[in-house]
Amino acid sequence: MNGERPVVVEEGAAPKSAPSLGWQEISAELAELFASIKLAMFLFIVLAMTATIGTVIQQGERPDVYIKEYGEEAYRWFLRLGFTDVYHTWWFTSLLTLLCINSLTCFYKRFPAIWRSMQQDKVNIGLPFIKGMKHRAEVPVAGSKERVAEGIVQWLAERGYRVLAKNEAGEATLYATKGIMGRVGAHMAHLSATVIVLGGLIGSYYGFQEFGVCLEGQTYHIPKGKFDLRIDKFWIDYHENGAVKSYNSTLTVIDQGAPVTTKTITVNDPLVYKGIWFYQSSYGDAWDRVEIARLNIKEKGTDKVVGTVDLEWQKEVSLDKLGLKLAVTDFVADFGFNSTDKKVYSKTVEHANPAVRLTITEQPRVKATPVQAAPWIFYHYPDLFEIQGSRYRFELVGYQPKKFTGLQITKDPGVNIVWIGSTMIVVGITLSSFIYHRRLWAKVIPTGAGVTVHIGGNTHKSQIDFQKEFRKLTERIKTINTQIGQEASG
Repeated sequence: MNGERPVVVEEGAAPKSAPSLGWQEISAELAELFASIKLAMFLFIVLAMTATIGTVIQQGERPDVYIKEYGEEAYRWFLRLGFTDVYHTWWFTSLLTLLCINSLTCFYKRFPAIWRSMQQDKVNIGLPFIKGMKHRAEVPVAGSKERVAEGIVQWLAERGYRVLAKNEAGEATLYATKGIMGRVGAHMAHLSATVIVLGGLIGSYYGFQEFGVCLEGQTYHIPKGKFDLRIDKFWIDYHENGAVKSYNSTLTVIDQGAPVTTKTITVNDPLVYKGIWFYQSSYGDAWDRVEIARLNIKEKGTDKVVGTVDLEWQKEVSLDKLGLKLAVTDFVADFGFNSTDKKVYSKTVEHANPAVRLTITEQPRVKATPVQAAPWIFYHYPDLFEIQGSRYRFELVGYQPKKFTGLQITKDPGVNIVWIGSTMIVVGITLSSFIYHRRLWAKVIPTGAGVTVHIGGNTHKSQIDFQKEFRKLTERIKTINTQIGQEASG
């Protein structure tokens, strides 16, 4: 039939299956997938969305904060999705890992070719290669091959080109290049994303960030640093108009029982020890103690003020004329009572319902056992409780709270890697933005009346500037022609 041989299928023979994909084909497909610009854009968009969630929804707060703000049902969904600690969830880490893989794959696929281009000698090309370029020109010159090639090399060298030349009997070939770092810079900026993400992941999983409320004169153990921190002094500097100028803490590190270093920190000037940073973050009024409390002492019968006393924290004062010994032993900023544990506590850190605990030792007017009591005296409710057996009433008329210093305690082992990545991206973008890779090829071929210069070139950016430079080169070649003609006529 039309000269075609019939296909004979042997009985019982199994049909031939299509060739299976090997590892080379699979790896090539995976490389194309992970190097995709679409994948990079998708990851950036999703990361931006998750970062927005982590910004809008407060991270690491107590459950009651979320329930009060969003409700119990929303809070349960927040827990399922990890919205209360976005930056430590497995899916956020996976997104960052994919971004690293995408960046590294792009670098692996593209940079080796650039590197080989930097190392290769491209002087061995044919004339059709130059004629096929976008920017090309042919310039006849009445001069020798050597003189014209030398003039072109000199002009290119003056403009920063690195020139390779090959002189043969029938032609001279020139290859010139400059700005190769512009292409390296783009890949450096690309790689920097991986470095920054890597540093961020190391800091996230091996570092920590905490907030400490510390009081002057106290020593605190830093368990993650295995040393102690003593708050030697805290004070606030004010402007003449009463506004806060700065707040400062003098800190001493005590390691293995001995003071190691002392520094006064202010905002943006932290103390650093063993990779742990102590920042001056805030200050405020302590909710569990006061410096001084002022009390009025009144007679119960007449309600007459018989004395006013300022009591320092946990220091007993004797009032011999009244037969009293008084001391402030406790303070809460927002009074609360736990009926289960029978304990007084501060419901909030705000000074909403302040109260002091007053220890009273009162000598009676007749010889008898002294009256002793430890009542709570409320600032807003002075008549809330009556002290049985005492002839006095006590009113809390004012107090000076103890100031605390708020320290942000941070350790980030990946911060130096992040700084390296940030430097890489700045250097890479600068190189890529201001340096453009340009390449030129020229063949100087002798003709009957002199030589013909075939020249071509390309650039990966700034085409308009390259056109101007290419035009200047062709004009320079014509100038060589004129100069040679003048020398010949002379």
